[in-house]
Amino acid sequence: MKLAIISVTNQGALLGNALAEKLAKLGKKADVFAKTGRNPLKSISYDLLSKLIGDIFSKYDGFVFIMATGIVVRVIAPYISDKRVDPAIVVMGDNGKHVISLLAGHIGGANELAHLIAEISDAEPVITTATDLAQKPAADMLAVKLNLKLEPFTQLKTINSAIVNNDTVKFFLDKTLINQNLYDQEAAKQGVIFKDLSQLPNEEYDAAVIITDQLLPINKNQLYLRPLTLAVGIGCRRNTSREEILAAMKDACTQIGRSINSISIIGSTIVKQDEEGLLSVIQQLNVPSIFFVNEQLQECIETYQLEESNFVKKEIGVGNVCAAAAILAGQSNKLLLPKTKYKNVTVAIAPVK
Repeated sequence: MKLAIISVTNQGALLGNALAEKLAKLGKKADVFAKTGRNPLKSISYDLLSKLIGDIFSKYDGFVFIMATGIVVRVIAPYISDKRVDPAIVVMGDNGKHVISLLAGHIGGANELAHLIAEISDAEPVITTATDLAQKPAADMLAVKLNLKLEPFTQLKTINSAIVNNDTVKFFLDKTLINQNLYDQEAAKQGVIFKDLSQLPNEEYDAAVIITDQLLPINKNQLYLRPLTLAVGIGCRRNTSREEILAAMKDACTQIGRSINSISIIGSTIVKQDEEGLLSVIQQLNVPSIFFVNEQLQECIETYQLEESNFVKKEIGVGNVCAAAAILAGQSNKLLLPKTKYKNVTVAIAPVK
């Protein structure tokens, strides 16, 4: 987590530097900012807090503000977007007695950051997240710990509310997933015991949290936590729109009964590394991408005897982009979906090794 520590008073600047030194001993680097004229230890100086936050808000994963909570609320308000992307915001008084987790407690990691800062400074953490206060497992915290994507995200509030209010909430795990033991171990730390996904149709519950990459019908209050299991290879004609590429990917995932939110990586040819529609899809899905040179793609084509197109070979030098890119991106040796043609897009899907 890339951290920034920001103060507005002399005492706060001293505390900020002390925190940074303690974090450094734990292997955690933090940049320290102090207001001009209130900077006795020569941290990074700033003149106007609102301008500083406007300049750096998107550049850090977490912030420790040493100042009044009201100041922090006002200064970060224009930049708050969505709990899935907001940074962790922690507030501390310049007397160092309390550490408040203010924003992005679970997904952003503010609760854990508040506990850490409190521990190293002998302060009291102030956590207001309902599931934490009730000492109950939160679905979004489990997702963070296991690197899973929430689907549909709008169900998260309903699920966590059901957990806090002692409704019957059950957790299910797809035992076909290769990392099931890891999921079981981490869930146990969160106080969660999984039932086998096969038991889902026969169980009574008010709400359910389900770890699987499979597409299943939603009959009740269900939240899916999607593991990143799929590598998708894409080929497309020049200037194909984001909407067309995304629609093809969704349909391809549906064909194999998988969620598009389980895509771990997208692969293609280096010829498409500047393709705006494809780059826009990669940004929207927020997944890594990799673009392969012809020699890599051709070797994969020959190794796995992949179908080739003479037209594509004439255009870019190799006869199959999507299937070869999927296998290479997933570091796999098989395809879940072979080369599938759409109007201006080809898609193939491989498992992630």
